[in-house]
Amino acid sequence: MSGTDADLAFAEATRLHRAGRADDAFRMAARAVALDPGHADAAIECARMLAGARRGREAEAVLRRALERNPRHFALASTLGVMLAADGRAADAVEPLRQAAALRPDLAVGAYNLANALKAAGRLAEAEGAYRAALARDPGFAAAQTNLGNTLALLGRVDEAGAAHECATILRRGPAARIANGDPLFRMTSEGKLRHDIEQLEHLIARGEDLASTRERYRAALADLPAPAPGTHVVELPARHRASLASTYNRLWHRIEAPALAGGAINPALDRQAIEASYARNAPGIAHVDGLLRPEALESLRRFCLESTIWYQFTYANGYLGAFWEQGFWCPLLAQIAEELRLALPGIFGPHRLRKLWAFKYDSRLSGIPMHADFAAVNVNFWITPDAANLDPERGGLVVWDKEAPADWDFQAYNTDLPAMRRFLADSKAKPVRIPHRQNRAAIFNSDPFHETDTIRFADGYANRRINITLLYGARDAG
Repeated sequence: MSGTDADLAFAEATRLHRAGRADDAFRMAARAVALDPGHADAAIECARMLAGARRGREAEAVLRRALERNPRHFALASTLGVMLAADGRAADAVEPLRQAAALRPDLAVGAYNLANALKAAGRLAEAEGAYRAALARDPGFAAAQTNLGNTLALLGRVDEAGAAHECATILRRGPAARIANGDPLFRMTSEGKLRHDIEQLEHLIARGEDLASTRERYRAALADLPAPAPGTHVVELPARHRASLASTYNRLWHRIEAPALAGGAINPALDRQAIEASYARNAPGIAHVDGLLRPEALESLRRFCLESTIWYQFTYANGYLGAFWEQGFWCPLLAQIAEELRLALPGIFGPHRLRKLWAFKYDSRLSGIPMHADFAAVNVNFWITPDAANLDPERGGLVVWDKEAPADWDFQAYNTDLPAMRRFLADSKAKPVRIPHRQNRAAIFNSDPFHETDTIRFADGYANRRINITLLYGARDAG
């Protein structure tokens, strides 16, 4: 059979695919590959269909045969590597992705895909180099900046990680950032998100900011918001309001300074030995600390959280908002707190460095984060909202169970399989440890136990919104 026959078969496969006849398209693409195993386009299309049908090994074989015949074909090498990485085989993905990157050194995406595989394979120093190579080719590559930040955090270089995340935030969320029309975080919204943003604008107006016209645009958008579909609270922001809010909605247009403090951020009067002893005594490692921060640090951090436009994540089922290290939730004060806390309690943190950092903000009508566990070694969760806002002083904080989750559970089971969690807790006779909300109180615990937000009943008003800040240190399998 001739190469022309393979070309004709592939052309027919393309036509059938466009017509929505997926099974027929696959059969014709497979025929094209059988006629000519080196037909790169047909091999890629056939492999994608095989991978979609969870026939990953067959997809790999098709691509490898084609690559043997076309060793300088960028798309074949890249597709093979990306497919292997997506199948959880990062170590196997490195070689074809390195081949692809070498074939097209001008393309940032080649270095980026290689960096992702190296990172997933645990080859962090090499991953750093590949991310930097991608950024040298495209300094505006926001995803590469974010993943460079995550890699630097894994390497224990927290300040550099923060700087990389800052670059990514400006690229994605800064006033001059170009926003893709399909980005759901700019196209979608919710009643709770808009109510929060209006309250934040009113808070800033009360502090002297000239934002009355901006607030009115948000009020108009809230008034026109369509009803959400059953089972969701997220809706599409009407087009005319997307245009009117484009310069501010989910953008980093206002963030106050929160510098490191010369005298330190952590309260020097903490009884460090008592905290470490409590953590060790309450297996598998649970303690709480009152008066965590010096008053100046608490006040500065609270102002940072109330005034900065960093609360971008609104899709959670319970309606609360999230702010993340990778998207603007970063300042010198937070860096100082994270490092000083680690050094203050070596009996708890040991060699573990900061890996993740985020905050959540709620209003009086919302429930909290459901039961889950975090993939880390040590979890710190602390609260900065005044005690007077909490209408139930015995609740409003955190519930931690005193049993570690099974070592073989993956992220999915840790975070979504609530019935399995409940069964495990019942079977293991786990007991809940309730840590009520207090301003400037921190819960410090082994990240393996399941935990959830306790019942929330806070007063109305923007300044009364419950805010919790979470820091994760180390890796789950690092002890």
